[in-house]
Amino acid sequence: MSYREFNKQVQNLVVSKIFRTFAAKSSNLEIMARTRIKNPVVLTRIAQYAMYAYCIFALFSMVFFICGQVNLSFRISPVLITLKQLVLQLTPIALWGIFRFTLPAGVRLLRRCSELMVLYYVLSFILGQCFKFNFVTMMQNGQITPTATILTWIQSTMLLISVITSLVAGCHLYSKHRGNMRKLGIALVLVFMVWLICSNILPVAVFYLAGNTQQAAFTCMNLISMITTTSAYIYAYYRMFRAIKTIGCIGQ
Repeated sequence: MSYREFNKQVQNLVVSKIFRTFAAKSSNLEIMARTRIKNPVVLTRIAQYAMYAYCIFALFSMVFFICGQVNLSFRISPVLITLKQLVLQLTPIALWGIFRFTLPAGVRLLRRCSELMVLYYVLSFILGQCFKFNFVTMMQNGQITPTATILTWIQSTMLLISVITSLVAGCHLYSKHRGNMRKLGIALVLVFMVWLICSNILPVAVFYLAGNTQQAAFTCMNLISMITTTSAYIYAYYRMFRAIKTIGCIGQ
């Protein structure tokens, strides 16, 4: 056997080994995606209903807020208001939870980010119910109680962690994935930018430029913040549903 023939056989063996390794990894990924999701159609349907419910009640909340800002008052059933609050608090838990469950075991960063988001929304819901039903004493002798201060600080800290988590997950999705997952990454980064501008930069800018007496400026700021924030979250949860649907199709 000549040296050229021997070298050619070695190259063929190396190429075939690389191909078999790649095929085995692809097969393992496919099996992992299939075994992770036992009922992809059911999960996708739940995510779809949760996304629709969030969009409807978020738009309703935005319209109600705008009417309040422009002094257009109308009666709304307390049951509808309570339902709106519950939907806006619980549907993010469902969407992030389903997204976490459908993710393959290999994407650890996204799974940890999803778990943090679920934890934030669960704690926010629990603290909201505590404040709503006066399970925690807010005021005592004209002063805020230490318990209320601690819980408020915890809620603010969790909010900051959640938006940073949204930014990390969005950057990871945008840089490492394609298609609907990448679009979800753009939406999550957009949520962080909207929070940064509407909750931090815009109020300070309006206060220094318009002063404390220009009520019209603060009204416009509130309207812009509400519309922008609602639109960003609706788009983010729509993109999350599309990503869940994509992962569910792989798992079928």
